Amino acid sequence: MALKTDTRLPLHIQVRDELLRRISDRIWTAGEALPGEERLAAEFSISVGTMRKVIQALVQEGVLERVHGKGTFVTSTFERTSMLRFVRFRGPGKNTLPQANVLKLSIEKAPAEIAAKLQLTPGAKTIYMHRSRSYDDEIVLVEHIWLSHKRFSKLIPHLETESPPLLYPIYDSVCGVLVSRAIDELEMDVISQEDAQVFKVPAETPCMRIERTMHDHLGDVVEWRASYVPANRFHYTVEIR
Repeated sequence: MALKTDTRLPLHIQVRDELLRRISDRIWTAGEALPGEERLAAEFSISVGTMRKVIQALVQEGVLERVHGKGTFVTSTFERTSMLRFVRFRGPGKNTLPQANVLKLSIEKAPAEIAAKLQLTPGAKTIYMHRSRSYDDEIVLVEHIWLSHKRFSKLIPHLETESPPLLYPIYDSVCGVLVSRAIDELEMDVISQEDAQVFKVPAETPCMRIERTMHDHLGDVVEWRASYVPANRFHYTVEIR
């Protein structure tokens, strides 16, 4: 078949980009199995070995996942990237989703720093969201979220009536934006006066600041957020094999 990619690129890169395009266009949706490697190799007139190389690259990038005995599937990224993994739970909350409360939702001109993070021009129209997450009326996480208004304009009327615990599935179902890859940067900080009032703690209480840049399957920046977890609530476990 004819590929809709840059023909100057190596063939396996062209095929990779075509698979990414199909995922972005919802030809294959999150949780759906791809056709077998032999079938895809025949479609693109490449060897099975080359197709296996393409699939493995997308698995390493987190776009696809292999399930032994079942096949290769488009990942449901929001299941792997929840901010809740940074929160130390008390009581039964570990296996339940927290309540979400949108404290502020507005359309704003992007400050230069935010525009750069979202790959927009300074002053571009953006959506700003200030949101808290809580268990049993105890706030455990506060988020400051920035989105491109052009891509997420349909989100505003939805969030004026709904307060979903997870945003990434809503980005997909309401705005048609499928997230793929998160880059998290963590550093110690103190809680601002604004967020201290939300947490009901003294200003400058120690906290962990998590900056996240979220990309779609084509590599474009989808969202930038800064989240804050009080130091006594922060928890992170990583397993290295």
